[in-house]
Amino acid sequence: MLRILYACLFEQHDLRLVALAAVVCLLGCFTAINLFADAQAATGRRRHIWHAAAATVFGAGVWTTHFIAELAYRPGIPIGYETDLTLLSIAVAIIVTWAGMWLALSPAPRYVGGAIIGGAVGAMHYTGMAALRAPADLVWDPMMVALSVVIGALFAAAAMEVLGRKPTIGHRIGAVLSLVLAIVALHFTGMAALTLTLNPAIAMPQEVIAPDLLAIAVAAGTALIITLGLAGSFVENRLAQRAIEENERLQRRIEERTAELRHVQDELVRKEKLSVLGQLTATVAHELRNPLSAIANTVYMLRQQAAEDSGLDRPIARIERSISRCERIINDLLDFTQMRRLDTTQVEIDAWLGELLDTQKLGAGIQLERRFAAPAFAMSIDIERMQRVILNVIENAVHAMSEPRGDGRSPRITVATRGGAAHLEILIEDNGPGIPADILPQVFEPLFSTKSFGTGLGLPMVKQIMEQHGGAISIASRPQSGTQVTLRLPRRQPMEMAA
Repeated sequence: MLRILYACLFEQHDLRLVALAAVVCLLGCFTAINLFADAQAATGRRRHIWHAAAATVFGAGVWTTHFIAELAYRPGIPIGYETDLTLLSIAVAIIVTWAGMWLALSPAPRYVGGAIIGGAVGAMHYTGMAALRAPADLVWDPMMVALSVVIGALFAAAAMEVLGRKPTIGHRIGAVLSLVLAIVALHFTGMAALTLTLNPAIAMPQEVIAPDLLAIAVAAGTALIITLGLAGSFVENRLAQRAIEENERLQRRIEERTAELRHVQDELVRKEKLSVLGQLTATVAHELRNPLSAIANTVYMLRQQAAEDSGLDRPIARIERSISRCERIINDLLDFTQMRRLDTTQVEIDAWLGELLDTQKLGAGIQLERRFAAPAFAMSIDIERMQRVILNVIENAVHAMSEPRGDGRSPRITVATRGGAAHLEILIEDNGPGIPADILPQVFEPLFSTKSFGTGLGLPMVKQIMEQHGGAISIASRPQSGTQVTLRLPRRQPMEMAA
């Protein structure tokens, strides 16, 4: 049998066309396997489309491979191919392949569908060979014919098993090689089963496809395989890209919604804490103010009675300062926890800021530098509350620069303004020791303080007032290089300010 196969391949075929048939076979099988894998991964209508495309490509590929090999067949006598059977052969290849792939996609054993796909190759081959016309008798070896069909079915069944339900690139390559072996082995075993015996009494029919026309049909089949393969690859890549983009969009949306929910949750927790703190503060303030008032009145009477005793002035003054400090702490707590509505007035920021700074005493040795660059920039602000903002930030800068310095620089605070199309910015910068990086994220937390005095409500209150004005505060600081606080207020139209 091996001698017969060798003679059939090397003595009766043009090996150049055999090589071309092998290339077309490999291309068709690779394309069909990829399309079939897409069908496995798809659902609904998309599965039917990929299934039909895979069956069409495989059927056309097998048909093209067969007839390229037929063009390579050189029996030594003129041959032709009957039109009807030739066309029937490609239809048989596609339809039977479709049925085999349908079974392979179903819950049935995959090898059953694979065996039917192998049967499609055999049905196409022998239908195509039945179209062969020559002045000779066609004698078939039944054993070789049966063997060719069995070989094709076995290799095709193996291809479906190798491919699996979720194929990797390795599984796809293995399935392609198995299908190529099924086609090649079936074809050449089937051709070896045929013997042509010259019989001049048999005339060549007139309506046959000449080899030249067959070559054109084969070229069209090859073009169909390549076109469907490229189209399938393009569509697959496009769908995969769209799936990736949609997944990324959904991921971004989920992250945005998660961030929004976290922000809302944090805000609810913050408001709940402020509500509890407000209730506690109101109770404590009420309970403390009465004894503080009594202490203040008593101290006033003591000062009146001890007017001639200068030794009591300092202790009494210390008591009065302590009372004032307690009242300031109570007022700060009430202001922070019981936020009142803004009482706005339209002012020119540079002029208002200049007057405010004129009244401030910064302490010995601290220089105050002004860099105003927003002349005639009018805005509606709550003067009292914005004054607290500016003075609180400057006071923090003064406290920072009261610490010992070893760099020899003179302590300096710079207050600057700059106007933009949408915002006005007030910048307060010092050249103090700066804020450590691990502390900076916590400076706006209520009751947080690194000082041994105060309530830790200064910067949280500043942030609250800025947000009431529709603005924001940001702090940039580097150790030993100072701190810059930026107060940003939204710019409004004059009509909105007047309202």
